[in-house]
Amino acid sequence: MNSTERKSQSGIIETLQSLVVAFVLAMVFRGFVVEGFVIPTGSMAPTLLGQHLLMHSDQTGQDFAVGFDARRSTSADRFSDPLLGRSMPLSRSQAKKIVPRTGDRVVVLKTLFPFFEPNRYDVIVFKNPTDTQGPSANYIKRLIGLPGETLWIADGDIFAKSGDGPFEIKRKPEHIQRSLWRTVSDSDAVPTDVLGLSRSWSPPWSGKPTNAWEFKDRTWVCATAQPSTLTWDQNKIHIDDWLPYNMLMPTVRQEPMSDIRTSATLTPSTTTLAADFTLEAMGLRFVWQIRKSKCALLLSRLNGESIKRVDIPCVAFVEGKATRVEFWHADQMMSMYIDGKRVAELQYDFGPEERLRLATGAGPTVPIEDIAGQGQSPAKLTWHFDGSPLTITRLQVDHDLYYRSARLPSRATKNPTTQGNEELVAIGSPAFGTHPDKLAVLGEDQFMMAGDNSAYSLDGRLWGNPDDFVSAQFDDSPFVVNRDLLIGKAWSVYWPAANKFGSLPIIPDFGRIRFIR
Repeated sequence: MNSTERKSQSGIIETLQSLVVAFVLAMVFRGFVVEGFVIPTGSMAPTLLGQHLLMHSDQTGQDFAVGFDARRSTSADRFSDPLLGRSMPLSRSQAKKIVPRTGDRVVVLKTLFPFFEPNRYDVIVFKNPTDTQGPSANYIKRLIGLPGETLWIADGDIFAKSGDGPFEIKRKPEHIQRSLWRTVSDSDAVPTDVLGLSRSWSPPWSGKPTNAWEFKDRTWVCATAQPSTLTWDQNKIHIDDWLPYNMLMPTVRQEPMSDIRTSATLTPSTTTLAADFTLEAMGLRFVWQIRKSKCALLLSRLNGESIKRVDIPCVAFVEGKATRVEFWHADQMMSMYIDGKRVAELQYDFGPEERLRLATGAGPTVPIEDIAGQGQSPAKLTWHFDGSPLTITRLQVDHDLYYRSARLPSRATKNPTTQGNEELVAIGSPAFGTHPDKLAVLGEDQFMMAGDNSAYSLDGRLWGNPDDFVSAQFDDSPFVVNRDLLIGKAWSVYWPAANKFGSLPIIPDFGRIRFIR
């Protein structure tokens, strides 16, 4: 063998060695550092999308995702434009465009949990405790319960306690809360004449006195300096936990909500404008006030009895200047934002029992067991203006997550029941953590998970028994995720549902690449 042949052979060997080393490093990196997962279903929608349709509205120009299952009906009459109201149909041509898109692909950080504890409201990938060996072995959900806690899901919110302490509301961090607002209405979304709907459609707000208000070119114009109001009409668009993503799913009873964000851009004609927003829900009145030199948050009962008040100095309105205001009510906290900056907050701390009595209107003599799992009546929303004519643009309403109560399905006992857990997994009994008779009591290595799409999520409220492998190797407790089943924290959507190049879905929708909150 001459020197040229020896060098050639040596180069091939070195190349093969490099490829082997690269492959080993890649496998180690994938196994211990990060890994990609695909989202198969819509249990975390719209935070993360499973297989879906990306529908387009010719009326408002918006695109929106709708969960897709080839086994369900996709007839054109089932599609509507969610920002115009659930009865406003899409054009037939758009409704017939059934082009399924694959689920989001996410990057999961697998190195965090050996060194850091998971945080509440993180999005976590873990082994499905009910089916670790099957096609649905990997699950992705939001963490709502931590080890050693007792949880009670009441009126859509998470309450927890440690030991014998009192239950406390568990509020979401601001950056997570911002990502979880779901749009209900937007004054920029108005129908064109594509279907002739503009002649029959009217916005969900109504102004009084009627001769002082006009809605034109996506703008509300108030021509009077005298007291005037804008009132939300629940008959036109309901504020509940409905999501456009579930448009093709079987109909369920929707839950009215009071965790709401209202925002608008106000442009006054003078600096004397006074603007208030009032939310009436759960037998309470929440008021956000902006005056010339001060802002205030007020919480009272409907009979006028004051509960709590916060006053702060502020200068909000300047003649002819557009000012963006946001009024938040979520997780038993009121917040006010002016031009993107939080200027005031008011927290109140009802426990789950008091919260349920307020939501249902039940008096103290009604057993709490009789009202647990029940929801509230529709909220009332009203803007009040005084002191200056003004224009309003980008008037929006959004709602928060709502964790539902439910009853256990038959699949809760598809795996064997450990002796002593029979009552916990009884078919038709309340979902885990949603009733005082079935609070979610978590051990030192147990977590509770729930999906963002609570109406259609099979999660820690409903799982039931773990499979034989988990029962034998880790934990025989139903409904929970043992620490050893955690895989990692979902970090980002690196490959959103792909657009097609020809017939192949190979081009990622780059505009939807995002961090996961």
